[in-house]
Amino acid sequence: MKTLIISSSLSPESKSFILCKKTYEKLIEKGIEVEMIDAREMDLIPCHKTPSEGMNLLTRKVDLADNIIIGMGVHCYSINDGLKIILDNCFAKSVGKFFGIICAAGGDRSYLSTQHLTQICMNEWRMIQLPRIIYASGNDFEENNIKNKNLLERIDVFSEEFHSIGKKLIS
Repeated sequence: MKTLIISSSLSPESKSFILCKKTYEKLIEKGIEVEMIDAREMDLIPCHKTPSEGMNLLTRKVDLADNIIIGMGVHCYSINDGLKIILDNCFAKSVGKFFGIICAAGGDRSYLSTQHLTQICMNEWRMIQLPRIIYASGNDFEENNIKNKNLLERIDVFSEEFHSIGKKLIS
């Protein structure tokens, strides 16, 4: 099972990147073939222009992945601009793939903002979503580390379910 984690936040102090990294570590512990992409290291080009080499590489990685975990920050109760560029340019061959969402927001009341990403993935590419989402707010972190023990437990459960359900879907 090949899993691709895409951390889409472009913020230098991205909390969603921290969540993606912790999930990456949990999946590695399970022996899963997993790769993590950090959008901060990519040259993101809007879809009406020629995509960068990095975006072409990500498109191939999305195509080869069995399933995808998408990390996002909340911007105006929706997805960020980096993720929108990635979806528009790199997800054409994600049809029918299993996906999960990891989200970090400034406050506790933006948890429904992930629904926009769900709608895009399910309507555009008929992707299948893990019903569990990792959602965290700024209060869950201290000095760029996860301080909330409950959040760490939720990452464990998310990783376990993503692995077990994902494995069944590609068998």
